[in-house]
Amino acid sequence: MTRLKRGSSVLEKGMRRLAGMRSIHDPLEFGSGLSLAEYDVRLQALQGQLASYNTMLSTLDEMAGTVKRMEQELRTYSEKMLMGVVTRYGKDSLQYVQAGGKLRKRTTRQSTIVMPTATTIAPAAVPSVETNGNGARATVG
Repeated sequence: MTRLKRGSSVLEKGMRRLAGMRSIHDPLEFGSGLSLAEYDVRLQALQGQLASYNTMLSTLDEMAGTVKRMEQELRTYSEKMLMGVVTRYGKDSLQYVQAGGKLRKRTTRQSTIVMPTATTIAPAAVPSVETNGNGARATVG
């Protein structure tokens, strides 16, 4: 992810103000070090610093990309090195563990034994009561 380059609203406002003050009178002086020439020097200094800052950000982005690429290459190389140990010594060897590999777990999965449940007892026979449709008992008979 590239870093956003920085601008300066203060610099932009100052450049517009400088242009406006030059239209008043070019060698504008107020005494105590306040002059258009000094104002221009300070604006140029900030502009130079911003340019330098943004250049450094670009360089930093490039370096970050280089580091990321090198990490990927090293990750691949490390994997190849470990596979070389596997080829020579095997995945179950002490050398594989020494090189940073992890032994596979050899636990066998236990099957679950289903115990038969107690037989269900049928509910006691309940004599049914027949109705004649209006809620009254029908005579059985």
